[in-house]
Amino acid sequence: MSKLKIGVIKEGKAPTDKRVPLTPKKCVEALQEFPEMKQAVQPSEVRCFKDKEYAAHGIALQEDLSNYDVLVGVKEIPVNQLISDKTYMFFSHTIKKQPRNAKLLRAILDKNITLIDYEALTTLQGQRVVAFGRYAGIVGAYNSMLTYGRKWGLLTWSQLTSARRWRTWKKSFLR
Repeated sequence: MSKLKIGVIKEGKAPTDKRVPLTPKKCVEALQEFPEMKQAVQPSEVRCFKDKEYAAHGIALQEDLSNYDVLVGVKEIPVNQLISDKTYMFFSHTIKKQPRNAKLLRAILDKNITLIDYEALTTLQGQRVVAFGRYAGIVGAYNSMLTYGRKWGLLTWSQLTSARRWRTWKKSFLR
């Protein structure tokens, strides 16, 4: 039996997401739990964990993941980056029939791709098992207000791009 190969893809959607589906530490834990598995990470200049952090944990950096079985990411993958006959795991934003991602869903079907959508992974009680939780909602609301405020010249806030900025903002606005 050949080793299962799991590749962590770099995010291709614009704006690029800095989050990761697997941290370097979780990659190592997965390899310890399943030593018959092989992993690689596509290099990325914007990911919140640097390539050297994955390499320091012994995780291979590899641009071409076309020979990997399962490709994992965070957000929707641009249609032109999909590889036929693969299994993908990511938030596709198609389960609720979102019109903006109809082309993505059509490409997934046309390319014979197996999609494991994080949004559809639930417990027997129907609770989602993968979610970004409270802080993703807060940051999403903040970014929505920021976009509106910048459009109309009402706000000059900066983006919440780091934990340090979050702590500063939280002290100022969530007293």
